[in-house]
Amino acid sequence: MSILMSRFRVLMLAIVAMGLVAPLVASQGATAPSREAIERGRATFEQNCTACHGNRGKGDAPDAWKMNPRPANLTTLTKRYGAFPAERVEATLKGTDQTKAHAPGMMVWRALFLADANGNEAAANARVKDVIAFIASLQPK
Repeated sequence: MSILMSRFRVLMLAIVAMGLVAPLVASQGATAPSREAIERGRATFEQNCTACHGNRGKGDAPDAWKMNPRPANLTTLTKRYGAFPAERVEATLKGTDQTKAHAPGMMVWRALFLADANGNEAAANARVKDVIAFIASLQPK
């Protein structure tokens, strides 16, 4: 076997190995939220979001039909966007999404969480992340 063929085989093996390893490395970088984070998010969601989005996040609260626009069905985000749009949900909760204004009357929850945490930004941001973890858990598997 020639040196050129040997190098070609090594190169091809490296390319194949990278193709198999890269998804594994990428999946390890994004850790799944803990059950505790999801439960904290659920409690915050129940306290602040169910009046519009309903108990299961489907936008079906008792008076949702009166709202214009209707509250979003949060259980279909992954289906609508192809992947769970965590950054978009975070921007909505923080009030930083300038491309899409949320429904009139939708609070900027991070501001409320910040006030509840006496200005502790880390605590307010953690609460936002917990709500995002809960909303992500609502997506069909």
